[in-house]
Amino acid sequence: MIGNVPIAKPVRKFVAHAEELLGTEIVIARDREAPLSGTLVDRYTYPVENEYIVFPAHYVGLIKDFIIAKLTLTLLIKGAAAKRGEYKVISFTEESVYNGMRQIYLDALKDEAKKEKKLPVNKLIEMLFILYMHFQEDMNELPWNPVVNTGVYIKIPKIRKTQLYYLMKEGKEDMDEMMEQMDIIPRRYFVFSKAMFYARDYFLARTLPADELMPVINIPQMKKFNHLEVKEMLTTRWTHTAWYQSKVFGDSMIQIMDSSIINDWNANPDLDYYYNLYMIIQRLTDNLLSYMSMNSWFVWEPVKHLQDAMLVKGEYEQKALRRIFGDLIL
Repeated sequence: MIGNVPIAKPVRKFVAHAEELLGTEIVIARDREAPLSGTLVDRYTYPVENEYIVFPAHYVGLIKDFIIAKLTLTLLIKGAAAKRGEYKVISFTEESVYNGMRQIYLDALKDEAKKEKKLPVNKLIEMLFILYMHFQEDMNELPWNPVVNTGVYIKIPKIRKTQLYYLMKEGKEDMDEMMEQMDIIPRRYFVFSKAMFYARDYFLARTLPADELMPVINIPQMKKFNHLEVKEMLTTRWTHTAWYQSKVFGDSMIQIMDSSIINDWNANPDLDYYYNLYMIIQRLTDNLLSYMSMNSWFVWEPVKHLQDAMLVKGEYEQKALRRIFGDLIL
């Protein structure tokens, strides 16, 4: 390990374990510009010789250790898949962008038909690709979250209380995301987005035993569903609010997580162990995409494919718009 950052002994041992297994050195550093979730710069994604774990400069104590542990486990999973030549990410092509944007547009039309105040056409057009890329980013990040957090919780008991505090804070922030756009984006996608975060938090609440994590307690919009079993038989079942739908879809996504995340967490932590975690993440991603009918929206490809696609994403967007709207788009 490179860097003079003080780290708790169990986390230091975990970092050393990653270095030995992957044959690398990990540079650990503070940075004022680092995102709150920290940053992992690895050779499987970037042209670097060493791996870098960077955390916000104001993080101290066990919160810093948790970020380091989480990113170290992420590195191990990436490395195990890469050593088999199988590390891939959710990317996109010209055709998949069209598939996604077209479906979002069709769903938006259904929503607009029910509204008294219609969304301006230019706002509707602008929203299509933004929402598409929102899900592309989520599907590259969210399925990793329950797997990595479960692994850290089991492997490093010393930081559990700090981890739970961090996850509660993260869950609240994620549920606040997109709230300002609730009346703009098609309800279907608002519901799917919230349902994924709800399912993640509920899965972790059961896997990482702590009442404080329960989404129905910590997410204000979910509090009314705390005793849904009774309410469903009364009036709540007849409501059509986005938050009720998010809870219903979220419950189905919890079942998807339960059936996808099956692992012997106490097995020997060798490369096969971490490769199996990668396969779990890939399976969970595919199952969630299938449930949301987004199979044709994205493709599994090496990191380089995604990096190249990001360079021409504006071109893909314009081509998709021309195919959807024809001559109406100049």
